[in-house]
Amino acid sequence: MKKDKIHIYDCETNQITEREMTEEEQLERNAEIAANKAAKEAKEQQEKQLRITKISAYQKLGMTNEEITAILGLTEDEARLLLGGN
Repeated sequence: MKKDKIHIYDCETNQITEREMTEEEQLERNAEIAANKAAKEAKEQQEKQLRITKISAYQKLGMTNEEITAILGLTEDEARLLLGGN
């Protein structure tokens, strides 16, 4: 398993030391990366659900798909996916 590197800058000597992470540091870093990825995916899912809720509300108000697309700033692909169009 390839380990990430740590760069340490010593401002007194103006030197940079580079070393591989220890097992513990690497495990912490990997856990950090996984947590960030999970948080990003959760946020994206939450934003998607909010758009679906808004679309539903706009449809209940009788708005057309074109109006909803314009209000939400959807791309053609997003509109097709979320509004069920072709």
